[in-house]
Amino acid sequence: MVTYRTDGMSRRGFLAGAASAAALGVVGLGTAACGSSGGGGAKAARIGWVEPKTGRLAAAYKPIYVGARLALEDIKAAGGLLGEAVQVTEHDDKGSPASQPAVAQRLIRDEPTFVVGPTGSSQVLASVTALSRAKLIQSAWGGAELLGDGDRFPHHYQLVYNTAQQARVAARFLHEVRGLRKIGIIVENSEFGTSIRDAVVRTLRDAYSAKPVAVEVFEVDASDMTPFVRNLERAGVDGLGLFTGQPQATVLILRAMAASDFHPVIVSHDLNYIDALGEFPRPLLDGFFGTTYRGLTYTDQEKPSAEVRKLVERINKHPDTAGLGYSAVTSPYYDYMMLMAEVVGDTKSTDPAKLKAALDKVSGHQGIRAKVSFTAKRHSGIADEDITIGTLMSAKEPESLGGVLRRRADGV
Repeated sequence: MVTYRTDGMSRRGFLAGAASAAALGVVGLGTAACGSSGGGGAKAARIGWVEPKTGRLAAAYKPIYVGARLALEDIKAAGGLLGEAVQVTEHDDKGSPASQPAVAQRLIRDEPTFVVGPTGSSQVLASVTALSRAKLIQSAWGGAELLGDGDRFPHHYQLVYNTAQQARVAARFLHEVRGLRKIGIIVENSEFGTSIRDAVVRTLRDAYSAKPVAVEVFEVDASDMTPFVRNLERAGVDGLGLFTGQPQATVLILRAMAASDFHPVIVSHDLNYIDALGEFPRPLLDGFFGTTYRGLTYTDQEKPSAEVRKLVERINKHPDTAGLGYSAVTSPYYDYMMLMAEVVGDTKSTDPAKLKAALDKVSGHQGIRAKVSFTAKRHSGIADEDITIGTLMSAKEPESLGGVLRRRADGV
C-alpha cells in the first residue's frame, strides 16, 4: 500500500490487483511475451537487472540481490504485475564502473519498465549518468549523497541512507554517545569513500566545531594496510570511521590493528563477515560498530517486526545468501521491487513517466527496513530517524536470527 501526498489517502492498487490476478490464475516470472498488453492496455512489465555475474565482486555481491529475487517470488505468487507475468533481463556489469556505459546501451534497447542495480557508488554513478538521457526509472545501491539529488538524477531513486546521513549518525555516536575527541577516518579511494570522508569532515566541523585528527585513503586493491593504521595510531585516534565496500580491506585493517594492539572504537559501513573475523582479539571486535537500519535492530525491550522476521527466515533459506544474510537484509532491492509493484498497480501503468510522477509523491511508504518518502527534488528516501548504530558481535546472539539482525548499540 503506497501513500501519496496529493490526497493523503491510502491506495491499494497492487494488493487488490494481485488478489484479482491470483484468482484468475495468472502465471508469473519469465513466462510473458515481451510487449504484450496488461490490464488497461498497458505493456507487460519488464525489469532490467544489473548485477556482477563475473569479476572479483560477483560472489560478494550475490547475496545483495537475494531480496530482489524474493520480491520476484512474491510478485509471481500474486499473479505478476497488472495481471501479466514479469520479464527480467539480467546484465553482467562485472562490478565495474567502466562496464556501465555498455550495460546502459543494452538496457536502453530493452526499454524496461524499471531498472534494478547496479551496486556500488562508483558503478551507480557511472550507470545513472549513462542512463539519464533514456529516462529509465532506476534504483541502485549507492550511498553517495549526490545519487539522491532529484534535480541531478531525476529518474534514480535512492532507497538506502546516503553518506551525509551515515556521517551524521557515525559522528554523533563517536563524539556524543562515546565522548571521543580524537576521531580519525579511513576510507577507500572511490566515489563512496570520497563522499563519506567529506561528509564526516563536514559533520564534525558543523555540529561539533571539530576536525578529524587523521584522514587515511587507500586504494581499493591495497594489500597492506599497515602504513595507514600506523598513521592513525600515531595521531592518537580513539574513535575511527572505517568506510569501505571492500570486505577484504576491513580484514586487512583489523589485522594491522591487532598486530600493534591498537583498539579504537570503530564505526563501519558493514557488519558482515563475522565468521571471517574470528582471528581478531575480542576487545577489538567488541569496539566494532556499524551504521544500519533501526528496523533491523533489537534491544532487550524492542524486537523487530513480524514482517522483518519472516523475510529473514526466507533470506536464511535462500541458496544465494551463502552466510551473508546481513548484506541481503540491508539491501534496498526487496523494498524497491515491492514499492514498484505497488506503484505499477496504483497507476495501472508501466509507462515510466507515469511511474516517476507517482514515485515523486510517495510519502511514508513502510518498507521492510524503513519508511520511504520522495519528492521531485529529494530522491534520497530514508529518514534520519530510521538510521542507527548496531554492534558487530551481536551477530552471535540468538536474537540476530543467524547473524542477520543486530543489537542496537547502547546510548543511541
